Amino acid sequence: MSIETDFKSEFIFINSWNNTYRKKVNVIYPENLNDLKKLLKKIKKDKKKFIIRTGACSYDSKSISSDDETYVVSLKRFNKIIKINKKKNFIIVQAGAIIANIVNVLKYKNLTLYSVPGGGHISIGGAISANVIGKDSSGQIPSFGDAIEQIEILTEKNTTKKLKKNSKEFNKYIGAFGLSGIIIQAKIKIKKIKSKNIELNSKILKNLAEIKKELDKKSDYKYVQIDPFFRKENFSVVFNANFSKIQNNLYKNINLKSYFFEKIIFKISSLFINFFTWKLFYKIFFLLNKNKKCILDIHNYHYPSKYKHMVPLICKDGLIDYELLIKKNFKKIMIKIINFLKQNKLFPIYIVVKKIYRSNKKFYYKFNDDGYAVAISLSKRSMDKSKTDLFNKLLLNQKLNLNLSKSDKWLLKKLDKKNNLFMSLYKKMILENNGISR
Repeated sequence: MSIETDFKSEFIFINSWNNTYRKKVNVIYPENLNDLKKLLKKIKKDKKKFIIRTGACSYDSKSISSDDETYVVSLKRFNKIIKINKKKNFIIVQAGAIIANIVNVLKYKNLTLYSVPGGGHISIGGAISANVIGKDSSGQIPSFGDAIEQIEILTEKNTTKKLKKNSKEFNKYIGAFGLSGIIIQAKIKIKKIKSKNIELNSKILKNLAEIKKELDKKSDYKYVQIDPFFRKENFSVVFNANFSKIQNNLYKNINLKSYFFEKIIFKISSLFINFFTWKLFYKIFFLLNKNKKCILDIHNYHYPSKYKHMVPLICKDGLIDYELLIKKNFKKIMIKIINFLKQNKLFPIYIVVKKIYRSNKKFYYKFNDDGYAVAISLSKRSMDKSKTDLFNKLLLNQKLNLNLSKSDKWLLKKLDKKNNLFMSLYKKMILENNGISR
């Protein structure tokens, strides 16, 4: 029995979302649970390692194999919706199902998921493994993991197990990045909505005080985008969205897959992006979103365009991404960050802020707390080692929670170096550096 001949596979180039790592690998696609068990049994027998990669939205190198000996396993075929219970508000779905597709199915029943992430290719298993946070984070459901009622997992012993949310083992699979076992399917809490349409309102905010004030107001979905050039006339814009009473079908079919020629065109256009053109782009962006009001289908609200997922192609050398959690002194800390960026002439690809809430559950990994999540994406080319070190030092001095850095520390504590079959480039880098990845 040979893995290369007995299982469906293909050689493709895979890369991280932020375009930092790229590698040609043989991706294996098990057809069903029995097929997956046979595959993992063979991998273990051959004393090899593997990683799970399905949705292709992972930051950095979490979903890239550490070496040519590590197999890449995709659960793309595990994409079925098994059950939707409208009375009890739950859905049972396989881990390889793409969240964007589930949102599109549920909306016709006036239902949706909690904590929907922005990536158009994120899978259910990936969202659970990373314990993602959506624009509707609330005290009731702070993160994606808080909506999970039950999971079915495949253990390292190659046996399946169902774990309910009150199980002692349950929490160690939420936000575990695949370290504890493979998620096969999940029972997820869903919510009723008034309509499948969203009423979106946006307005320009002049300063940090206005940002905090807007984010503290209640709404179904909300986030703020700050001008990377920090201009007073359009410092930021808040996107405030609530479910509309309008029942008309406003859905526009957007194919979120990006094809070769589209990527080439986008790449060519990126050659003309520089300080001045990027500044002009954001000038136009804020003009178009000044006091904007419109009604959108919920799917098109979450995924308005495939091109936002091609943003990393703008930067040839990739992006350096930071996600910060500011629990206290939001204005004071943001002023320090903005001053650092301005003084070092660093102009981010984007800066997004949203309010998030603390989960009381002891998940393997959770980033959420009562506070404000700030996502900053910088061109890797503009961040030499000295600037990166200074920026990291600035952030650490503020005693902030850093998303990926926190997961690195947890990973080091929990990792069984000898027996764990899961090995990604991300984990290898942490082990070699004996510290955090960034």
